[in-house]
Amino acid sequence: MRNLIDINKLKNIKNAFPILLVMIMGATLVLSCDDDLLDKSPLYAIPEEDVFNDPIFLNGYVASTYNGIKVHYRPAAGGLIGLTDLAFIQTQTNDIGGPGEEYLQGGMTPENVDALTNGLWAHQYKYITNVNVFMEKVEGSDIEPAVLDPMIGQMLFLRAYMYFELSRHFGGVPLITKTFSLTEESYSVPRNTYDEVAAFVLSEVDKAIPLLKNHGEAPSGAATKQAAMALKARMLLYMASPLNNPSNDISKWQAAEVATKAVLEAGFTLHPDYFELFHDPVAQDEIILARSYTSLNRVASQGGWGYNYDFWPSGFDANQRVTPTQNFVNAFQMINGEYPYLEDGITINPTSGYDDQLPNLNRDPRYYVNVLYSGAVVQIFDGSKSAERAYEYWEDANPDIPMENPDWNGETVFDFGRDSKSYWIAGKTPFHWNIQTGYAFKKLTDFTSPRASWDHDYDNVTSYFRLGEFLLNYAEIQIALGNESLAREYINKVRKRESVNMPDVTENGDDLVRVYRNERVVELNLEDSRFYDLMRWKAAPGLVDLNPARGITSLKKDWSDGGRLSYEYGTITTATARAPWPGDYYYLMPIPIDEINKSDGALEQNPGY
Repeated sequence: MRNLIDINKLKNIKNAFPILLVMIMGATLVLSCDDDLLDKSPLYAIPEEDVFNDPIFLNGYVASTYNGIKVHYRPAAGGLIGLTDLAFIQTQTNDIGGPGEEYLQGGMTPENVDALTNGLWAHQYKYITNVNVFMEKVEGSDIEPAVLDPMIGQMLFLRAYMYFELSRHFGGVPLITKTFSLTEESYSVPRNTYDEVAAFVLSEVDKAIPLLKNHGEAPSGAATKQAAMALKARMLLYMASPLNNPSNDISKWQAAEVATKAVLEAGFTLHPDYFELFHDPVAQDEIILARSYTSLNRVASQGGWGYNYDFWPSGFDANQRVTPTQNFVNAFQMINGEYPYLEDGITINPTSGYDDQLPNLNRDPRYYVNVLYSGAVVQIFDGSKSAERAYEYWEDANPDIPMENPDWNGETVFDFGRDSKSYWIAGKTPFHWNIQTGYAFKKLTDFTSPRASWDHDYDNVTSYFRLGEFLLNYAEIQIALGNESLAREYINKVRKRESVNMPDVTENGDDLVRVYRNERVVELNLEDSRFYDLMRWKAAPGLVDLNPARGITSLKKDWSDGGRLSYEYGTITTATARAPWPGDYYYLMPIPIDEINKSDGALEQNPGY
């Protein structure tokens, strides 16, 4: 149904709509629905009027529209984190390997941007169309307001969220709020400005808030009043940020302050265990809106195996599509609150107590949730059995001594780690060996489940809004407003989580900004924030174009010395070469060339492309 994805040629083809609608409902429901749904007419025979006048069918239609919200592991593992200083794209196994490399080499274009974003433009407008159809069809509905109003509120929220997503990629985009009829003179729609799109998002959420249910009253995964408040606060933060506020209009920061404070006062508290935030059951005390990673909504949300298959190392029989950089690992302080390295990332901080030959000792507790390092033990589900499994990146320190390794945990132990290059060369794993830095991401993996299964409900939780983010957002706003003591207070609230309990930050000025931004890396990594943070801060130079890229260049295990590990660190020569940051135009992505061509000149391309 091309008319549903080509936004400049949208038409309301009534004869085709009911069948398409039912296909969407049957394939992509992401929220629970009543068993009575099965007692209705055959799915292929549901008339359009029944769908929009039956609360059960209509709830299914609303539920399917949640698939318009991009999942965080798309367009590739970790979203776009591989385009930042925190990760490398593993080009051999990553869906965006080619366009990702082109981006890092300054070659993002209207021709390749769709491949980079996995068709984000069309994906968002497809589901915006769902909302527009809904809004037109429910006018004058006989459904009780108490039932219909929360659904209207959800659809307003979803349309606002998708326009927010488009705006942070492309800036101003066409605001389309109605379907097109066959009698339209033109289906070409020009772009609105960024400010107009942002104002529309705010207007939508303001209309949604009184219609939505409160947190705890709505099904898990459904938009609530508090989720709409969170989206409003995030939109205002983006509007106040340097990219969109070049004159540093203080009133924009003040508006963001008011909205963010409202979220902070909405009754949420920090969940005591940082690890549990990313695994079922959803931590309702802190998480404002999240999605559990079920087989149904995974397939519906642009497909893909998802977290395990994308993040597990190749030795775990998976793809490991992205690899953490040394920059990411260095962001985690020692438990005494000192950074392990000085700002150059190479010189050990002499006051930290850090030992680069024992790098995993005495780190911020969040380190052990986020970083899979050599020697870390997990309880992994492998086929039909569950067993302890250590991550083993190491090579043998004594290759001339055959099989000096002792048996461990009843398993065969090789003269090299099961996640090492030698293991792959020996043909022990079918996947490419490309663990470029010696580390893997751990935070969003589910080691209690199969590495890849189409019909398994994993325990991963994708958090879209949670209190931890908004405490940090509030700190950023206070820094912008000159209230450094209040900013430190809110950063320290996050650091005082029961399972974390890190020392207070005490920095001022530029050092406080650096510490704040580092705290976002530690707390919010893989939550779809880092790439967009660098864009809205206009902070890409030196980070997006990170050179040299560093990691572990050699790790050897000496069994003749009790299994001692010896580390060498340096430049990762196999990482994608990164060209210097091309310039300010690169802070926005180009509009896909197909959309420009289809618009008959109505869509104006972003400058620089």
